[in-house]
This record gives sequence, structure tokens and C-alpha cells, in this order.
Amino acid sequence: MISNGIKKYVAAAVVVLMTATSFAQMTSGKIVFYRKMNLKKIFKDNPRVAPMLNDDVTWNVDSFALYFDENRSAFVPIEGDQMERGMMKMLTPQNTTYKNLAQDERTVEMVMMGTPMTIQDSLKKRVWKVTDSKRRIAGYMCRKSMLELNDTTRLYAWFTSDIVPSVGPEGFDGLPGAILGFANEEGSIVYFAKRVKEMTPPEEVMTPKGKSKDVFKEEELKALLIERMGKWIKKEDLDAQFEWL
Repeated sequence: MISNGIKKYVAAAVVVLMTATSFAQMTSGKIVFYRKMNLKKIFKDNPRVAPMLNDDVTWNVDSFALYFDENRSAFVPIEGDQMERGMMKMLTPQNTTYKNLAQDERTVEMVMMGTPMTIQDSLKKRVWKVTDSKRRIAGYMCRKSMLELNDTTRLYAWFTSDIVPSVGPEGFDGLPGAILGFANEEGSIVYFAKRVKEMTPPEEVMTPKGKSKDVFKEEELKALLIERMGKWIKKEDLDAQFEWL
């Protein structure tokens, strides 16, 4: 028979093991996000696009995967999981964003004006205001934070410190943990994690593909687009778009 002393020792060991497991922090893995974009809200002031948006194309929903380890991340569209909405798909960016936290570098691969282009630049410095508000996302308790881009634009993110690396969707990071939820103030663009999996990301996923011959610093590309598209796009709209990169 097992003595009471041994039983108590085993019980204590189980409690310690359960406690250690519950507080284990993830350092590498994969987060699957869905993104919802309310195209009517986004393009309500665009006279060329707004007339084409009927009730059937109000929302565009698609999915992305965020792979990460302690120093790197890759935010990539999930091919085959994007909703086909004809030309509406052209209005929703499908950028791939790579970050190297240790080297302060980011690479954004995109298609603009029908041409593959790449931004290679330093990471953006975000100044977040962390609040006491909390909510559970994909099984993780997250804290709400706010980012003021300018006097009129606020963005909100929910992050968890249970996932250690400072990563997030698109070009957003800089919080003490991973961003699992993200939205602009009017709710026209939202990202939320559907599931999280602990894993070691494949090296080929974490490495930029280098498909584009046109590589720019962010300010260089903005200047080029203003030069070529200044008649069709406002500088403030372009600045707002690039804040997400």
C-alpha cells in the first residue's frame, strides 16, 4: 500500500506541475487570424468605388497566418481561404510582412498598380497606451491597448503576455506580447485570432520570397506613388494606408 506521506508528495508534485504548465509561455508558433473589412465604410467617400458597393459586398472576410519565433515573424495570406468577390478583392490588400525583431528590420511584399513591390525598412516605433480592460481571445486573456496615429485616428489592440514575442498582424507590434485582436476605431477593419498552435515555423515560411525587383524604403515608395498617382489618390489617404505596413 502507498503511505500517506507518499500520497501527499505525489499530490504536491501534481499541483506544482499543473501550475507550471498553466503559466508556461509560448515563444514560437502559428496564429490564424480572420480579417473583416467593411468596404462600404472604408470607401464611402470615394466617388469611383462607392457606387459599386451593394449589400452583397459590404463585408470582405479573409484569413492570414502569423508564424513567429523569438526573433522573427511572418504574416502571410492563407491562399485558397480568401473570399472571391470579383474586383472587390482588388480593394483588399493581401500583403505579406516579415519582421526580424533582433535586427530591427521589416520586409513587406505587396502588389501595387498591378506590379509586385517590396518595402525593406526598419521596424516602426509604436507608442501604445495599455489599459486595464481585458477580454478572452482564442482561449487567451488579453489586455486592451490604444494607439493614436494622429488627432483623429485611433487603433485598438488586445495582446497576451502568455505568447512572449512582440508580434502582431500586418505592421503592428511593440506590445509586451502577441496581438490577438486588432481594430480601427470605427470598426471597419478588424483582425481576430481564430486559433493558436505552438510549433517551430518552417524556415521557408519565415524567409522573404524576393519575387519583386523593385525594392524601396517606405518613404521612397510613397513619393513614387504620389508622383505617378497624384491625380487619383490623396497624400493623406496614402499616408493612412502606409501606417498599416
